[in-house]
Amino acid sequence: MGACVASARLLVAPEEPGLADRVGALRDAHERLWVTTPAELPILGPPAGFRLHLGNEYAAARLIDALAAEVERVPEGECERRVWREAVRERLQAFGAARLGWPDGYGRLLCGDDFFEASIAFTREARAFDPGLRLDGLWQALRNVGIGNTLQLLLDRPVTLRPGLFAYSMLYPLTDNLLDDPGLDGGAKRGFNERFGRRLAGLPVKPVGVGEEAVFRLVTRIEEEFPRPRFADVHASLLAIHRGQVRSLLQQADPEIPDARVLAISCEKGGSSVLADLYLVAGQATPSLERFAFGYGAFLQLLDDLQDVEADRAAGHQTLFTRAARRGPLDEATARLARFIDRVLDDAEILEGPGAADRKDLVRRSCQNLLVGAIADQPRRFTRAFRRSVERHWPFSLAAIRRLRRRAERRFTGAARRLQARRGAASLLDLAAAEGL
Repeated sequence: MGACVASARLLVAPEEPGLADRVGALRDAHERLWVTTPAELPILGPPAGFRLHLGNEYAAARLIDALAAEVERVPEGECERRVWREAVRERLQAFGAARLGWPDGYGRLLCGDDFFEASIAFTREARAFDPGLRLDGLWQALRNVGIGNTLQLLLDRPVTLRPGLFAYSMLYPLTDNLLDDPGLDGGAKRGFNERFGRRLAGLPVKPVGVGEEAVFRLVTRIEEEFPRPRFADVHASLLAIHRGQVRSLLQQADPEIPDARVLAISCEKGGSSVLADLYLVAGQATPSLERFAFGYGAFLQLLDDLQDVEADRAAGHQTLFTRAARRGPLDEATARLARFIDRVLDDAEILEGPGAADRKDLVRRSCQNLLVGAIADQPRRFTRAFRRSVERHWPFSLAAIRRLRRRAERRFTGAARRLQARRGAASLLDLAAAEGL
């Protein structure tokens, strides 16, 4: 959710003390975990050399071409589309097993229908709620839906789109739209921020304008699924992320903010965000679940900061990675992040016991893909020795990752445009939502 800073103080409604205290303790614990994590790159996978890299790149290029062709041939009939989807799924699973070492369980989880159907349901409902929502806002919201669905998977619950998860995910682009509106001055934005905090706290407040009224209706949806008297922590978690977002704007406003404060803000913002996801898919949580969700959110925030280091530097935003980039290569900070992710996952009780290994593997591999992808995208931010150490245990060279991304963008963009033109859709995502691709 977006937020705005007041001139002299943070205009945030009071939280439920119990959860506020727990969030503070979790923030402090994850600060300590980061500081005590060694800046040594873990082994990311089995050894990989030139021949393996070359073979994997060739196979991946052929897969991209084949899937792009399949996109153009997607059938219009529902029964035919089911057969088409199964063929695509089998092709992906076969590639993952042969080239990436996917265990059977990982392939089933990653290529299952539940995540796809939840995304399609969200896209349809989002378009109905706000037909003017921009595509980048829709993708932003979908990312949070994916996090909520992943928590459902880890909790062994049905992976589906719940009303509260829909509403919380939509709050991200809609509040950002209000706070990024150049037609609103600072006072108007501070006023919205204060009213929004009061609304999240359940206090009486009237919305100002159509956009604000839509935001308040989303809060009402959450209240309908989780009545305040019975689910106090659900609503306290929303206030926690609101507070975290407000504090995070200090990273934009103060170039002299200490590194320790930057770390605290990043942990609180990211951890509170996924903590709210946890409560919106579960309604209640044990201390161990809270700890895992907070840690999951903290390292996702740090992954975002690694991916966005160039844009954040250009905008003057203060993150651990822009600070590290100012001092030199990002080797140590990135190695520490990889270790930090492992420590959070390995300490999580939710990822222990029968049947949990595949789910842990899914989360770990997904995070490693994001981390290595960020290294590949910003090679000049890392020393040659560090890049080589990554490649020695990764199925693709970093240069191959860049080439394959360009190939995929070129092939899929062309295929999508031709398909959209034939079907008359605004985007491939809207076409998928309309036809259930």
